[in-house]
This record gives sequence, structure tokens and C-alpha cells, in this order.
Amino acid sequence: MTNYIPIGIIGISHKTAPVEIRDKVVLTEEDQFRVLKEYREKVDADGLLAITTCNRTEIYISGENFHDNLDQIRILLNQLKKCSYFTDEKLTYKHIGFDAVTHFFRLISGMDSQIIGEPQITGQVKEAYCRAFELKATDTIINKMFEYGLHAEKIIRTDTYLSDGAVSVSFAGVELARQIFSDFNNKTALLIGAGETVELAARHFIDKGIQNIRIANRTASRAQELAKKLNGQAFAFTHLEEAFNNVDIIISATASDAYIITKEILKPICESRNYRPLFMIDLAMPRDIDPEVETLDGVYLYNLDHLNNIVALNLEKRKNELPKAEKIINESLEDFRKWNASHSMGAVIGRLKKHFENLRDDEFKRLKNKLPDNGKAEIEYLTQSIINKLIHQHIKTLKKSASNPERYQEQVDFLFDLYDIDKD
Repeated sequence: MTNYIPIGIIGISHKTAPVEIRDKVVLTEEDQFRVLKEYREKVDADGLLAITTCNRTEIYISGENFHDNLDQIRILLNQLKKCSYFTDEKLTYKHIGFDAVTHFFRLISGMDSQIIGEPQITGQVKEAYCRAFELKATDTIINKMFEYGLHAEKIIRTDTYLSDGAVSVSFAGVELARQIFSDFNNKTALLIGAGETVELAARHFIDKGIQNIRIANRTASRAQELAKKLNGQAFAFTHLEEAFNNVDIIISATASDAYIITKEILKPICESRNYRPLFMIDLAMPRDIDPEVETLDGVYLYNLDHLNNIVALNLEKRKNELPKAEKIINESLEDFRKWNASHSMGAVIGRLKKHFENLRDDEFKRLKNKLPDNGKAEIEYLTQSIINKLIHQHIKTLKKSASNPERYQEQVDFLFDLYDIDKD
């Protein structure tokens, strides 16, 4: 019964399954609504939380019957997603009790992410919790787990560098550009290519303040499609030099076999703009931009090697912060453990009281024919008073050790052994 917390988790993540399977078990908003409302009632759980991202799908179940409910929810999820993955022990993981809470704390803090310290995961967990809370699917255990876990995440974010520095090449480009431009307002970015790589880089720049976006691509329709998504302007490849006019940032990622931008093309453009700073990111392999352009005044060119070096350094920096983050997690878990000990006191006292009441009822039944009718009320009052005094003494003793979870648990175990009460 030590550290008993009635909660369990079933999950599939990047640690247990390839992306092809993770794609198939993603819970849409409609799926989550069904799980949180319909399935919670089906399995009679006290609380339910569904978390789904591109890298994981997890279901948290709280309540005294959570063991059985985990098995039931696996089957229901298989039916919902028309698969057999959730009952496959090789693809799923399960955490029980305090281990489930520990996993959640690490998850919300970005320590269980594919990229250590990934800040997006915190927002995704918050969103999942708010949805469950609004649907009245959570209970005290899940609410407190979220509260303590979020508190740990905030301390880690402010007191460590776990989430600092770019750990993707596209965002590393933003960090480099900040060294050239202190302010992105009124800056213009040109994207050459229209694939996922260049789109992701563009979104990072937009998030940081770039407002003017131009897209140039060999396939005009693809350029127009991406321009619409990014609220930008499309250019045909035949008018590429026109697209260069007054740009500050160029991001290129095409599948071209030859350089798209050469020193000869760029030199007159640099002259016409009086060598105003021009920041260029070449995300292509083979490269789109001739390295010779960097000899031009005002041109700052970075390629994948530059960006990968930044990412590697930042990842190493984050790994070095893990011991600090682990310490914060452990301190928060200890606080949660203390809360749980105090919270569980009500259930412990309830079981003790029920045990004493059953003993009293059994004795009444055995002696009822021997007791005088006019004295039963007084005996009822006397025995109830004795029970209350016994319970009160146990409450006082348990409260004294509530701040020490191990000592508290020892006393609970002792009382249950003393009165022969089933610990399960």
C-alpha cells in the first residue's frame, strides 16, 4: 500500500511505436470528446485525461477500479481507432500509481519529449487538461497531478536552460537572424521552394514578427498555395530577380541540381540596395546558394552545417541541465506525495470507521435479545461515542505524520494490520 495513488496510464509514443502507427492512433477532438464523456461512463472511472500529440497518445484513468478500467479502455480505444495497437504490449506502455504521476511530471516538463525540453508539449498538455476539466471528466487526483506538475514545469523553465536554444535547423535560422536584425518588424522574407522544410522555417520567422512573406517556386500553383497559407505573395521562378527586391531574409530549400543563386545574380542586387544586410539560409542538399555570395558586402550566408552545429551545441546544453530538472521534479513529486498522504487520510478514516461500525453492528445483533428495550438508546449512544473517540485519536496520530509520507504510510499499514482490514 506504500505510496498508493489510484491512477494509471496507458500510452503509445515515439519510444514504443514508429510514426506510421502513431499517426493511426491520434485522437481527434471528436475522439477525445467521446473518450472523456462516453468511455468514462462506460468504465465508471472517477477521472479521465486524454493527451494526444504527433508523438504520443496517452490515457490517464483514476479511481479505485483503475486497474480493470485500463484493460477496458484499451479495448474501447481499439474499437474507436479500428486497430489492435492499444492491446499490443510491445507497442504500449503502462504506468501505475506514483510511477504514473512521475511520468506525467516529466511529460509536462518536456523531459520525456523526442526533443528534450520541447516547450510545445506543455501547451499541448494544458490544452488536453482544460478540455477534460471543462467536460467534468477530471477528479481531485488528476486536478492535483496537473497542478503540481505544471508548477514543476514553471520552475524548470525559469531556473534551468532545459528549453533554451534552438534544437531544430529551421528555428536555429531564426536565432542566427536575430544576430543580424534586432527587430523583425517591417522586414521581408523570400522563400525559394514550397516544401515542408521551407514552410516550417517561414512559420518560425512569422511567429517572431516577420510580416511580409514572398514565395517563389518552379510550380506556380504550389507557390500560390503556400502564399495563401502564409498570407504572402507568390512569384514565378521566371521573375525570381524581381522577388529579390527589398528582401531582408532569403530561405531556400529546393531539389535543384545547380545553384539557384550565384554571386553574379546577387552582386547587382546588393549594389542596388547599397549593401544593406541580406540574411540567407540555404536548407537544400545539394546547396541552392553558391558559397561565393558570402564574399559580397552585407551578405550573411548560413547552410545546414552551420545550423546543425548550433542545434548540436544547444542539445548538449539542454542535456547538461537534466540533473537540475530531475531535482526539481523530485522535489515536486515529494510535495505531491505529501498532499496525497493528507488527501488519502479521509479514505483511511472512512475505512476504519466502517470497520468499527461493522463490529458494533455484529455485537448488537448477537446481543439484541439480551438487551433491555429501555436501554438500547443509551447503549447506542455509548458505543458511538467510543467509536468517535477511537477515530479521533487515530486522526490526531495520522495528522502528526502527514508531512512525512513514509512514516504516514507505515502508520496506515500498521492500523490496517492491527484491525485486519484488507489493504486493497
